[in-house]
Amino acid sequence: MKLEHRLATVVGLAVGLAGVALVPVAGAAGGPQPTAPVQAQALISAPALVASGSVTRSVSPQEALSAASLPGAIVSVAPGLSPAQAVGLSPAVSVSTSTSSSIVRPIGTTTASTACNANAAWYEWGTWPYQQRITDTTYWCAVYGDHITYTSSTTNGSGTLCGTSWTSNQIISGGIGFSWFVNRSSAGFSCPTAIPWLSLHPSHSQDVSRNAWGNTALVGAS
Repeated sequence: MKLEHRLATVVGLAVGLAGVALVPVAGAAGGPQPTAPVQAQALISAPALVASGSVTRSVSPQEALSAASLPGAIVSVAPGLSPAQAVGLSPAVSVSTSTSSSIVRPIGTTTASTACNANAAWYEWGTWPYQQRITDTTYWCAVYGDHITYTSSTTNGSGTLCGTSWTSNQIISGGIGFSWFVNRSSAGFSCPTAIPWLSLHPSHSQDVSRNAWGNTALVGAS
């Protein structure tokens, strides 16, 4: 083969390779590798194949109370009640001093009427391997069909390449004493690119409504 022809072949291969878009490939350990920033941003921003999901179940008062000790849990308890009373493990009473003797009487929250539930609701943004998922796991108890007495919420972020930088959650509507509450769970992510010193940092939130009947609904995501 002539030298000129060899050089033309090499140059042609180089040009062809330069025009191929970077795609996630398996590394030495079999895992996906970061892509060029432009493609990474496109995958981060793309709609997820399955955007959301939710699982709700009835739980015992003991399990609901134990959720208060989970790492990162944000807990709310009805004023005047202990956590055990709020979940229905012991009767809720108040003391009246309107007479010379103290009168102990129920204040409407009893072990018989308090029901507790747990719900794990998640929302996902982006496509593999740049998915960003927020999972809001909330336990709540209520005088059934009347008002919320206890909530405990934790937020977790997850993804294949995107790590979680921070999480938060807060009740933004309703809450203790109401028949419903809306919890906003948020997270920030750090997503690497093929340029080692350049990462992308999307952040998201989801809003989930829960009520005193044990129902759950996604009401917003961004």
